Amino acid sequence: MTDTPLPSDLLDRLFRPTSIALVGASDKNLFSRRAFAQQNRFASGPRLTLVNQRSPVVHGVETVTSCLDIDGGIDCAFLMTPQHATAEALADAVAGGARAAAVLSQGWAEEGPEGLRRQRELVEQAEDLGVVLLGPNHLGFANLWDGVAPCALGLDMPIEPGAFALVTQSGAVGSSMVGYAARNDARFSFVVTTGNEAMVTIADVVHYLLDDEHTAAIGIFAETIRKPAVFRAATEKAADLGKQLVILKAGSSELAARTAQAHTGALVGDDRVMDAMFRQHGVARVRSVEDLICTGNLSASVGPLRTPGVAVMSVSGGACDLIADRGQDLGLQLPDFSDHTKSLLAELLPAYGHPQNPLDVTGGALANPEVWRRGIEAIAAEPGIGLVGIVNSLPSDGEPQRIDAFHAVGAAAAATGMPVVIFPQVEQGQSAHVRDAKAASGVDNVLPSVERFVHAASALAQWSTWLADRRSRTPITAPDRSADTLTLDGPLSEHAARALLESAGIPLVPAELVHSAEEAGLTAARWDVPVAMKFCSAEVAHKTELGGVVLGVDGPERAASTYRLLVERATSAGVALDGILLSPMRSGGIELLVGVVTDPDWGHVLAVGFGGEFVELLKDTSLRLLPVGHDDVRSMLKELKGYELLTGFRGRKPVDIDALADVVVRIAQLAERLGDSATALEVNPLKVDGDRIEALDVLITVAGS
Repeated sequence: MTDTPLPSDLLDRLFRPTSIALVGASDKNLFSRRAFAQQNRFASGPRLTLVNQRSPVVHGVETVTSCLDIDGGIDCAFLMTPQHATAEALADAVAGGARAAAVLSQGWAEEGPEGLRRQRELVEQAEDLGVVLLGPNHLGFANLWDGVAPCALGLDMPIEPGAFALVTQSGAVGSSMVGYAARNDARFSFVVTTGNEAMVTIADVVHYLLDDEHTAAIGIFAETIRKPAVFRAATEKAADLGKQLVILKAGSSELAARTAQAHTGALVGDDRVMDAMFRQHGVARVRSVEDLICTGNLSASVGPLRTPGVAVMSVSGGACDLIADRGQDLGLQLPDFSDHTKSLLAELLPAYGHPQNPLDVTGGALANPEVWRRGIEAIAAEPGIGLVGIVNSLPSDGEPQRIDAFHAVGAAAAATGMPVVIFPQVEQGQSAHVRDAKAASGVDNVLPSVERFVHAASALAQWSTWLADRRSRTPITAPDRSADTLTLDGPLSEHAARALLESAGIPLVPAELVHSAEEAGLTAARWDVPVAMKFCSAEVAHKTELGGVVLGVDGPERAASTYRLLVERATSAGVALDGILLSPMRSGGIELLVGVVTDPDWGHVLAVGFGGEFVELLKDTSLRLLPVGHDDVRSMLKELKGYELLTGFRGRKPVDIDALADVVVRIAQLAERLGDSATALEVNPLKVDGDRIEALDVLITVAGS
């Protein structure tokens, strides 16, 4: 499988057919009954034919025995045949005109090596026949705007089209999500399940759907990303188009990773690297199917916010407290109102009310819905507010005041252009009363609870901020690899590694390679400060474990005796030395780790964190995929829990952040120039002390070393 996107015209064959065959249709098959019923929920759509070799009538309609018998031919085949009969069914479908097929059956890569072999043979057959293949081991797809639904998802899937696309590897999870969406009036442009992804992957589908005019946001349930380069390209495309990607990535725990591999036959990848990639490319990562649906649907409706600040009006003071607490946990910005807005809000409140954000409008809003309208109009004038949330119970039979509130909120939203969301305190689905109220009032956005609102609003606001920052960032210019590539033929000593860093303009602590005790003494005397003395050998990556590092060597006599000691230790360990490396000791400042490793899926990954002796203890690191620019590195530093140590915390000397970012970028660029010839480049520690930045220890490893 090459890491390039499938052509759009190829996927058009699959997702926009004008005629479909349900192959292997059977009254006894649950998936067949669902697929037939699903497609027939649409008043218009592609021509549908059922294929069954034995039964002349299935699901109450006449069948044909072969796709060759279908008048006018077919575009897409929905194959529900058993695994052993799939190859024959695929050949028959192609003979009948199909250029796309969705394969539901199990018994492929998820069953181990033999199943993987069968799956590869199926792909080879499809490629030879010129057909694009979705699946196997999935439940199909739905194109809601065109009324195309060859899928065995739950029959509660909403069929009124919307602007939110859902792409999921798991068909069962997909069924649960469309059911939840139905209960909360979320509407889809597409729903696609990808299963084993033998040919069509999540990355391909996302890349394709971003060009769909009806799709404004895409939600993804993924256990693995099989085409990393295509997925990264899709994230860039999404940002250019202002369409949010929201992902629920399974496999963050070791147990979940093993479970995902067991039923999909695919590794899920390093979760920390995946998480860094999502953050770097503006992909909102959620932790539940509920948040995936709610966040994606809100984003599809609202789009990027003009500003990330959120205001809340509530009939419950307790709900205000909950939103403030959860908002703080999730990074939701709830700006205070200006004095002018406070004075306008005070006119709406009883004497005991407090005009603040979140705003408790008290029970008075239940009797006077004008409180909602005038409150929203006042808040909408605040330049720091981009979204307003309204906490109020949803309409039900016998409570007309709830409907009055919807009308007041809808009128204010229409008059001001401010996006507004209504939601109750606890989980509440959208009944027919709610949907009628929405239609009559013009209210577009209703979420099921306070908890779902805080998660969705936080993700939307943070993405909006990321998108605005991205547009103001300096583009990263990729270096010319053909003219600038460095190739390593074998392991490097630290002295050789230092030379590479120096050639890249990376500052290092002074060092000298000596070859005798006398030379060590003279060097120490010249510096006249305690020195560090280390093995210098391409054979040893971790010198400390062999006693190959001695720190704080004071004076020429000790330097000479330490030289002899290190040579003895090297001889005992069977290490061939290039010499002993001497460097002046550095005190004060802060020690950082800057390293680049090669991830098998995502390529070069940059890590920046607090280093030296604290690297294992604190585990305070930030990751990015290369290439990176100065803006990326500054963002990485700000993500560190110890960032304040770099900015002058408690009288410390503040670090020159711009200079530090420049050094980190140079290290990253050197790693890119080394390409695949180096498996890791690590500077630990990188000493930072005000405007002085020096690499104290350098390690470059190559494959097999």
